[in-house]
Amino acid sequence: MALRPAQARWFETYVPRDQTVRATEVLAETGVVQLELAPRLEGMPDLARLRFFLGHFATLVAEHEEDMPAGVAHPSALIGDSVHIANLALHKLRVWSAQVDYLREHLAQSRAEHDHLLLLAECLEALRPAGIDLDGVFRETRFLCKCLFACPHGCEFAPDLSGVVERVAHGQLHDFLYFVGAPEQREKIGRLVSETECEQVAIPVWLSGDHEQQKRMLLAQLAVKTHEISGLSKRLHQLGNDAGVAEARANVETLSWYLEHAAHTLGERKLCHVTGWTTCADPQHLRQALHAAGVKALLRFPDPPADADVPVALLNAWWARPFQPLLRMWGTPGGSEVDPSGLLAVVVPLLFGYMFPDVGHGLMLALFAAFFRKRWPQIRFLIPCGISAMAFGLVFGDVFGFDGLIPAVWLKPLDNPVAVLAVPLVFGVGLMLLGMVFSGVAASWRGELRAWLWLDGAVLLVYAGALLGLFVPAAFWLVALGLLQYLVGTLVIERDPRALPGAIGQLLLSSFELAMNTLSFIRVGAFALGHAALSLAVMTLASGVEHPLAMALVLLLGNLFSLVLEGLVVYVQTTRLVLFEFFTRFLRVEGQLFRPLRRPL
Repeated sequence: MALRPAQARWFETYVPRDQTVRATEVLAETGVVQLELAPRLEGMPDLARLRFFLGHFATLVAEHEEDMPAGVAHPSALIGDSVHIANLALHKLRVWSAQVDYLREHLAQSRAEHDHLLLLAECLEALRPAGIDLDGVFRETRFLCKCLFACPHGCEFAPDLSGVVERVAHGQLHDFLYFVGAPEQREKIGRLVSETECEQVAIPVWLSGDHEQQKRMLLAQLAVKTHEISGLSKRLHQLGNDAGVAEARANVETLSWYLEHAAHTLGERKLCHVTGWTTCADPQHLRQALHAAGVKALLRFPDPPADADVPVALLNAWWARPFQPLLRMWGTPGGSEVDPSGLLAVVVPLLFGYMFPDVGHGLMLALFAAFFRKRWPQIRFLIPCGISAMAFGLVFGDVFGFDGLIPAVWLKPLDNPVAVLAVPLVFGVGLMLLGMVFSGVAASWRGELRAWLWLDGAVLLVYAGALLGLFVPAAFWLVALGLLQYLVGTLVIERDPRALPGAIGQLLLSSFELAMNTLSFIRVGAFALGHAALSLAVMTLASGVEHPLAMALVLLLGNLFSLVLEGLVVYVQTTRLVLFEFFTRFLRVEGQLFRPLRRPL
């Protein structure tokens, strides 16, 4: 159960004129849409900037088309300003493309290094049968030039290198040529080999030791490089399925459609501009509903008009709905206030049942409301109230005024009136404390918690300390602490000592109101005693009549009188307690109620 009302979101749709009625019907069927004319002309985005972002986005897409995730085939819901959406999409694509470029270059380099390691492994296996020691022949020397080349099988060239020692080793894929000559022969050797398809084999410094050691080193390096290539390929594949980039591309496609069709054609009456509010948690739900109905519409969620009152949706559960009229008597809570709809479903029946504790009367009220609920939906609240009255009738042992028909689960009201008065007083204290806590929660939502803690928090401390001190005298020091906090808080917030007299007066007024509101809950017990006394009076009158039919008539009229009169009075008193003792603690009623086109069946 959410305490905070759900704030509606402004939406705009662009619908072909011939599909406007169908689109409105589909939106109404969702049950989460309230249509409202936009109190402004259509706010066109900065088309030049929009084209700029869309153009750059298209350029990047063309450069990375093979890596782009698949886009959405139909328009998506756009949340926020169109230019900002385009800019954000371009930013996402730039970050994504930079990552793709980096991974591709890194992957290409790793694969080249992996291929070179394979070439070294082939070279190592080819040189050993040819009697060439890879570690020995490349031992550093000052007077000789040593070169090793890998050439494809069948590569022919006739070297004319006087004074150069040439050795050939045959591998599975390459022929390896090893030259040893004077340093001045280096350039000639390099030019001769470069004219063919050969490549020079670079020997890394870490490749040393005997043949077995070199083989183990190469295998270890190959394993590391293979793992590295696998990781880079996996990351590249993940980028190829990036949902954020796919969403950005879908949004850009939608904006491009909007730029082509909606930005200039509204004035030509080719499209209708349907606007309103929605409480849909997922914006895509409305788009999906329109798309499923075959309505080709663009759906946007821009910022609402500056002077628009954002409606709020209260708790609409079946068990809370009967008590919403009671809340609407006071008003509609705003988006930064607590919605007490769910709590009313508990508080109202408890107060009503305690003041009207009778199994028979409660059953009559519940049956009456259940029978006429379709004709008069407003009386559905009597069903839980009647059930509560039946429950408290069992607690007090009362059925149509017959005091001894069933035993009391707790006590008979007239036997212990003090206990009957004390219970609702404790309940009222808890309800008022809860209202004050709700006030602090709402202040936190509004960003005013600091001021609330200094002032209203101090009043709460004074109230709680005074109540607790009645049972634990040592707790009265909380009252003094609350007074000090209130005075210090006034100086901190107002920054003017001249505000202290007014603040003290306000504190005295708040304390007096809290005391009176607390004592008001005694009337709940008083009405329970009044019901017991009225039932006793009816039974006394009936017992004084000798004829059985006359006695039955007295009992019938007496119970009917009690049912109607007490039912009305108890309802009025319950309403008064909830509105003036509970709601006044935290409700500012600054909201506007969300009214959907049609509720879902």
